[in-house]
Amino acid sequence: MTQFKKGLFTRNLMATAILAPMMIVAGCSDNDGSPLPPGETPSGVSDGVVYDGYLVGATVCVDENLNKTCDVGEPSTTTGAGGQFSLVGLTDAQLLTPLVLESNESTIDEDTGAQADPNLKFLAPAGSTAISGFSTIIQMKVESALAAGSTATLAQLKADAASELATELGVSVDLTTYDPIAAFTSASGSDKRTAAELHLINQVLSAQIVDLIADVDVVLESNPDLSETAAFGALVESLIPANVAAVVQEFSDGGATANDLDGYNAETIMSSGSGTYEAPAAPDAQAIDEQATQDAAAQAELEDAITTEEPPTGATGGTGS
Repeated sequence: MTQFKKGLFTRNLMATAILAPMMIVAGCSDNDGSPLPPGETPSGVSDGVVYDGYLVGATVCVDENLNKTCDVGEPSTTTGAGGQFSLVGLTDAQLLTPLVLESNESTIDEDTGAQADPNLKFLAPAGSTAISGFSTIIQMKVESALAAGSTATLAQLKADAASELATELGVSVDLTTYDPIAAFTSASGSDKRTAAELHLINQVLSAQIVDLIADVDVVLESNPDLSETAAFGALVESLIPANVAAVVQEFSDGGATANDLDGYNAETIMSSGSGTYEAPAAPDAQAIDEQATQDAAAQAELEDAITTEEPPTGATGGTGS
């Protein structure tokens, strides 16, 4: 994947000023902000894998201030072999908060054994056990629904968004939990082909995210009043996963085997010359400004849900003794 110079997305967005009061509350409290009973400490766990190929040495965090960036003071961990991550000691509120993945100069992509692009960033709904380009799109679908006035729970919104993306891609798996790399190793027949196709589609989406971050940095340089958070959301909204899936399907229909597909990479698809492939256009200043309005509405609803709902099914309780 092409390497890009670190840009505006690497700034911490006034992290200390924003996070200090939040951490006092979230670090030692339950959903409603009340202190935990004496003798009890947060014990929630959120774990899973991160993949373009499996990403080793990347940061996964709980995005407490909802700015789509891992800031100082937020619960975080570094991914290990196989892209594994585990966030421990989380409160119920933190178990309901979206996750962010940030690559860096030390991150290795196990597909190639080489450095991953340091600008790569993923999002994921709370409770996701697979963080990827897919989970990033799903989180933005959740936020779009919240901004539009949905009253569904975060768990239902996550399920609906995951189902919607799966339908767009023509598959029937939950892309907030599905690991195509592991599935390829253990599956056979059509399931093995599906795993290879989804791995390849995600690689293309990852490359598109990196390309768009570089393009959006240029827009932000010219419009310093625009929100970096909204810029990332707008670029994710510009992705067209069904288009990528259609191009990968062309390769399948053209005789590529599951093993062939597993051996391809993002560049194979993006430079194939296929008339079907459509590179997403970077959002302009107006699109970013409109995204900021949506973000404000979504953030208000997210904050309310985080303080009132139960942690996602399967998460380890956040307030154990």
